[in-house]
Amino acid sequence: MPHLHLEYSDNLQHLLQTQPLLLAMHQALFNAGYVTDPDDLKSRAIMQQDYVIGLSPRTDQAYAHAKVSLLSGRSVEVRQAISALVLEVMQQSIAPQPELKIQLCVEIIEMPKQTYSKATI
Repeated sequence: MPHLHLEYSDNLQHLLQTQPLLLAMHQALFNAGYVTDPDDLKSRAIMQQDYVIGLSPRTDQAYAHAKVSLLSGRSVEVRQAISALVLEVMQQSIAPQPELKIQLCVEIIEMPKQTYSKATI
């Protein structure tokens, strides 16, 4: 059921293959048993052109930030494990660059089960 939102700075666009990265995240979550039906995984990637890292615009810094939205009810330990797993996939998929300091981040967001709605039509 996780929804994955990947935002990344535009200076990563030539280094980052978003679809293979999202598929790798899906596969890792499925393989680890955090997802029972792979069709419940939904992902999207958005490149950000307007961003600032630090105190001034710089071209030597970049970021990729993954938000993983989960239905509420999972323990802190499970959420931590999912965060670590997604970060590991990002680290394996994004090669370090000598000219860039790349920050990789994962944020876990809980969606209340009571208000989440879904329909397949």
